Amino acid sequence: MAHLNSTRPKSGDLANPAASRYASAVALYAQDLERVEREINANFHSDVALIPKVSAYLAGGGGKRIRPLLVIASSRLCGYTGAIRQITHSVVAEYIHAATLLHDDVVDEAELRRGAQSANMKFGNEASVLVGDFLFAKSFQLMSDDGDIRIIQTVAEATRNLAEGEVLQLVNTMNLEITEDIYLDTIYRKTGALIEACCRIGAILGGSPTEREEALAGYGRDIGMAFQLVDDALDYAGEKSAWGKPIGADLAEGKVTMPLIRAIQMAGDAEREDIASLMESDEELGPRLDRIMMILKKYDTISTTLEMARGYAASARERLISAFEPSIHLTSLLDVADYIVERKV
Repeated sequence: MAHLNSTRPKSGDLANPAASRYASAVALYAQDLERVEREINANFHSDVALIPKVSAYLAGGGGKRIRPLLVIASSRLCGYTGAIRQITHSVVAEYIHAATLLHDDVVDEAELRRGAQSANMKFGNEASVLVGDFLFAKSFQLMSDDGDIRIIQTVAEATRNLAEGEVLQLVNTMNLEITEDIYLDTIYRKTGALIEACCRIGAILGGSPTEREEALAGYGRDIGMAFQLVDDALDYAGEKSAWGKPIGADLAEGKVTMPLIRAIQMAGDAEREDIASLMESDEELGPRLDRIMMILKKYDTISTTLEMARGYAASARERLISAFEPSIHLTSLLDVADYIVERKV
């Protein structure tokens, strides 16, 4: 079973003030988040034995649980005082996220997930895909039982975007001509759309007026973009012991992410040819990564990617500050935005 400490930043990260404030935000909603963990595990139930086995294995690997935190904090910010619906929709968000992880790892042929053997390596591709399908179906069953058509529509749109984002990423694998605009659209669909939906769900639960709902949705969209851009940077520059997957995994999988996109834009013809050769090579990853890193450092594209992420986080903060009065819930959401761009894992 995953525990609440999976929601908290790593202990070594707590020297970071943003991580400490994020831990305080998590603590504020500790009771609700503990209930989410219990419901995540309770709803794995199926008389098909492999389903709870694979689902529990994935949940047991932990995770930041940022999506449930956002559903809960957003709903409280908007005045929701109930005890059940924010838990239900937190589970929905986490199940959809988990389903995409199962499918992603099959497509990427990933061997590790959060530092442990990936589900597809342990149980096989077929089981991972089918259990992912179960989690999608269970999510929509939970929403159907809740019966809020606006939330169902919100999650349906986010799920469509997720699928489209996966296809966009697939067709642009090894595409060194991909533009920043196309890439940003891809990561919005793959990451930003579901985080946006989590915040919109909170506003719907709280019965917020349109302008506040849109402010929260925009906040979610922005921090989703920031989250993925930080991941892009950490894939090249993260700490191997904390990252939970091999450094350079994006390079190994042929994913052209923002640090590389910007380097290609600034590189000369010879360097672009070198990048293409390194992407296509069957050579061991380590030497290829070292040569790519030399180019990224030359053009400082890891730093500029992080700066872009900070810009999205600043936009997210401004959306909320302009729409909501000060409160502990507003502070918590602002702290989440800060943590996303200052985290090390």
